[in-house]
This record gives sequence, C-alpha cells and structure tokens, in this order.
Amino acid sequence: MNPLAVLHPRADDGPQPPLRILVVDDQLLYAEAISVLLRLHDNIEVVGIAADGREAIEQASSLRPDVVLMDIEMPRLDGLSATRWIRRRLPATKVLVMTALRGDEYVERARQAGAEGCIPKFSHAGDLLTAIEQLA
Repeated sequence: MNPLAVLHPRADDGPQPPLRILVVDDQLLYAEAISVLLRLHDNIEVVGIAADGREAIEQASSLRPDVVLMDIEMPRLDGLSATRWIRRRLPATKVLVMTALRGDEYVERARQAGAEGCIPKFSHAGDLLTAIEQLA
C-alpha cells in the first residue's frame, strides 16, 4: 500500500475541509518529519508543532485542531497530562498518542487520559495515516 495514498476524501461525501492537525513532540526533527509527511495530503492541514505539553495546550486552545498527535515523554509537561487537559476543555479535539515506549500499560494510560488511540513511533507511515483517518 502506498502510504501517501491512504488518506483521500470519499467520493460520496463531497468536498470536505482539510483535517486540522497539531503535532506535539519534543524531538523537533521527528515532529517536523511527521508534519512534512502529513502536508503531502490535500485533505490535511498541519496547523502547528509544539515541543512539550504546555505548548500543546496553548496551541490547541488557540488553534482548535481536529486531531492532536501527542508524544508521551516530554519536558515541562508530559503528553498524558496535556491530553487530559485538552480532552476536558476541547472535547471535539481528538488525541492520538505516539510513543516510543513499549507495553500495554502505556496504551492503557493513554486511554485513561482520554486519547482515542495510541500508535508506536516505530510504525510505518501508512499506519499513522490510517490511524488519523480512522479518528476523522
């Protein structure tokens, strides 16, 4: 499967506005790479990049993204705390946690924080795009 062809509007849905995404990761090279990948799709608009949970909250509050791609381990404020805040105050915004941490406990912690999904950072690009499409 071509990961760049995964996201596409359904013909019967008619034109839809682009999905607005905020990427949150303290590894800025990773965050920027994800943003470049996502920007290749006409139906995705990357509205911001945040480097920690506090920035995520600030940007989510002002930008009102449809989806936040959230890292877990970050300085100043971790991703799970930021996820809890975003989900309480911005219920229409969905959170997809991305993590390099392995184990079911992190998936469960992400779910308890309010995330709609959790994807390993070592996943293929197509898997990330599919997860985003499922949230939309």
